[in-house]
Amino acid sequence: MLPYSRSILAACRTVGQFTGQCAPTIGTALRLGQLQSRRTITKVAPAANNPQSGLTGAQNIKSDVASLSDQVRLLMRRVPYPVAIITATEPNGPADKAFRGMTVSSFNTVTLSPQPVISFNVRRPSETLSALQSSKRFLVHLLAPRQATATLARDFSKGNHNLSLLEGKSDYEFVAHEHTLRDNEAPGRPLPLLRRKQDATSTGLEDFPFVLECQLHPQSIQVQDHTIVVGTVVRALSGELLSLDSETKAADLCLTYANTHFWEMGHEI
Repeated sequence: MLPYSRSILAACRTVGQFTGQCAPTIGTALRLGQLQSRRTITKVAPAANNPQSGLTGAQNIKSDVASLSDQVRLLMRRVPYPVAIITATEPNGPADKAFRGMTVSSFNTVTLSPQPVISFNVRRPSETLSALQSSKRFLVHLLAPRQATATLARDFSKGNHNLSLLEGKSDYEFVAHEHTLRDNEAPGRPLPLLRRKQDATSTGLEDFPFVLECQLHPQSIQVQDHTIVVGTVVRALSGELLSLDSETKAADLCLTYANTHFWEMGHEI
């Protein structure tokens, strides 16, 4: 994969980024005296030869690399990303405690032919990553742009041990979804499908306009502390079937994430 590709640059925008577990922002770093404002390459050489600086040339270069990382992170915050909740089932252990889930903002399509293939990034360690790698199956939930779904996405960014949904304190719940069997595959544990708890006026699925059932692709990429997961779409679950000539409105666009906030898309330009 090429440098500066969308998948690689989005690596820090997975669950840890939502909860502030990535490196400090440049503003915080400046306050702590860890970075110099507007540092440029031209300042490296004099400092490297200055015995009073207390820094070697290698240390200065390392400092500039860190500064570049912060610059790229701040730039990429301006790029809207689709929000997706990935769910999977742990194939071992108690069945009533096997459901896993996480929020990612790096979801993307890799190719559509001959079969649709998608990808996203996961920061290790991750219980959900371990579950989908073991079971070879997972669901991708794309969210409607609402306050309730944004709250749900934040909930899933906190880790499975802190998930209020599993404690029954959420407006949403997991329901068992029997995954599609392929190539004489033996049935396994059902996948966790998300839905809003039903009432008299709701089917419980309106907040998830698109759900993709995926099979783990045999290829994955390890990039430092992240794994780029690749999956083949085997089934698309949706409340409505779309046609090629379907008209799209701003309200039909899914929830996005940019600059540490969730967003509803505006209007066409």
